[in-house]
Amino acid sequence: MSTRRGLRAAAPPVAEPAAGPAHALRLVGAALANTTLLTALLYYFGLVETQTYFGYFRVHYTLLGQTPDEIFGRGVDGVLLPLTGAAGAILLFLVLTRFLKIRLGEVPWTRLLRICSPVAGGLGLVLLVSTTAIALDPEPFRDYPGVPGLGFAIGVLMTLFSWRHWTSRRTGSARASLAELVTGYVLVSIGLFWAVGDYSGAVGTTRGFEAAGVIPTRPAATLYSAESLNLTANGVLEVKCADPEAAYKYRYTGLKLLLQSGGQYVFLPANWRISTGVAFVIPKTEKQRLEFGPSRSVPPPGC
Repeated sequence: MSTRRGLRAAAPPVAEPAAGPAHALRLVGAALANTTLLTALLYYFGLVETQTYFGYFRVHYTLLGQTPDEIFGRGVDGVLLPLTGAAGAILLFLVLTRFLKIRLGEVPWTRLLRICSPVAGGLGLVLLVSTTAIALDPEPFRDYPGVPGLGFAIGVLMTLFSWRHWTSRRTGSARASLAELVTGYVLVSIGLFWAVGDYSGAVGTTRGFEAAGVIPTRPAATLYSAESLNLTANGVLEVKCADPEAAYKYRYTGLKLLLQSGGQYVFLPANWRISTGVAFVIPKTEKQRLEFGPSRSVPPPGC
């Protein structure tokens, strides 16, 4: 059989690895990790907002036995808008990146990455240094809650992007090591928790301010009690019922119910002010009865 010198048989095409169980497990692991992080952020957001919200009314949140459902509810309420904004920005970035890659072609896109990579690395390092300095002295940024932590997370992502692009050009491999992935994930998570902690504290204070502003419009609460509760505050009136056979011998008016949680009532005077107002935390028992009426209703003089 004759052979032709100088020619080699074409190498068979390398088949891409099929999506097997290992690939599926990686996808499931990534989804679980992100879901766990989101759940932790929601709970942390709700917990900090709960602390600052009740702290606005000078009530320690641990007295009320807030359930995880209540804490998660506050977390979702507060983080919904920034989470929507962040998701929208990420989606816009991905769409713009894909559009530019298709529109420019492979060579111009590679050239653009070579320009953007060092710029992103420089900006990322600036953000990391700046936010680290802010962490040491956060007072000047009190009016920008969440910005330093978010800047730290973005700085980590930009620095990692630049680092991965530079190493892939040197090694020819775009795969990141496990240490890089874990370290980047941890640092980004720290930045997100930092941002959530600052922002949720501001949201809790804002929610408390809003709730205080509508106290006069809340239904008037009348509290009947079998025993004297000694509620003394400006605008709160205690009346001892004249009927000796009455099951509830004391009546308290001039109150507004803030909420009931963990078997405790939180009452505020109708004329509550942050400078002088007090809050009453009263255990819920069978020796008490509540009545609600229009916000400006005036109870009769006796009971």
